[in-house]
Amino acid sequence: MTDNTSTTSKEICDRFLPLSTIPNHMRDELLQHAMSASFDVYSNIIKHSEKKVLYHYLIDGYADIRHSFDKRTNISSSDPKCVYPLEELIKDGGVVRAITPCKVLIINRSYLNEILIRMESPTKTIQINDRNTHDEGIDDNYKADWMSLFYRSPLAMNLSPAQTQQVFAKLENVEVFSGETVVKCHTKGNFFYILKEGYAEVVSEKFGPFKGRSFELEPGDYFGDEALVANTIRNANVVMTSDGVLGRMSQTNFQSTIKDALVTTPTIDEFEAFHKPIYCDVRLPLEYRMKHLPHSINIPVGKIRKNLDSFDKNLVYVITPEGGLRSELAVYLMRQSGIEAYYMDEELQSSLPLPDSKIAS
Repeated sequence: MTDNTSTTSKEICDRFLPLSTIPNHMRDELLQHAMSASFDVYSNIIKHSEKKVLYHYLIDGYADIRHSFDKRTNISSSDPKCVYPLEELIKDGGVVRAITPCKVLIINRSYLNEILIRMESPTKTIQINDRNTHDEGIDDNYKADWMSLFYRSPLAMNLSPAQTQQVFAKLENVEVFSGETVVKCHTKGNFFYILKEGYAEVVSEKFGPFKGRSFELEPGDYFGDEALVANTIRNANVVMTSDGVLGRMSQTNFQSTIKDALVTTPTIDEFEAFHKPIYCDVRLPLEYRMKHLPHSINIPVGKIRKNLDSFDKNLVYVITPEGGLRSELAVYLMRQSGIEAYYMDEELQSSLPLPDSKIAS
């Protein structure tokens, strides 16, 4: 899949339900929580899951609806069925796979539902708009630009409307200047940042995971999260290349609003409903050989980071607890890449029936 975060025309909504019922003046807000994506031939667009938080609409191309090896149907973007989300075509199970290059509109389901509710309740619309325009610490002069980009980020796609509002409310505005080092390599991470105004450059550590590469940051981009998830030192410098404004969040608030939303542990009932989950141990090979959960495979977290595109999005991945914070970081990275991954804490591990609860030596 290739993401394209460019602005989507409001007219695209006329092709799909229930998007076509949304008034024109509300479509801009809806599309702030949407993105278009391109899928290559034979790649999976979506698979059946009870936990999906997104809707996928086929804009262009042909796809294969697979309920089983023998039961499959081809559809095109012009098929009447495609006025509905692709999720509706596999409600009882299955996979939607591209058989030609496909373009897909992806929308956060929670935000769509919220807008539909507000359409039925004008009073609620006024209350929500009033709350949004008076969020403490958010300057309306640059609010729209950075928020629009952040809404379409991999992180925001994993957050509910309420969680996203909590993120915005807990950001502290910090004025920064060109040439200022915001994050220093080899220091402990204390804050999560969203760039609200201005531009910055990330210069990675030569021997770190990004091998000294540099990246430009623009409004809506975020950084500093991985060091907070894994409680590690920073592996890059972040330097402002212009004057600007940062939204800064403390480690405690990051934990409660962002990390806890992405790094989740299923209940026993949810876990038992998974179909043949893949158990991953993210420690180093030597650690894995000393002791590990039976049936687990060893994929160190560094290798996961480099090969996120190679994971099969039809599968469920359960990250075993032996890696500690490294295991939590693996879940965090995988979730942002659209991989259905969960953290197995020690309580869940201890509840597994034999032989899965035994530890191999």
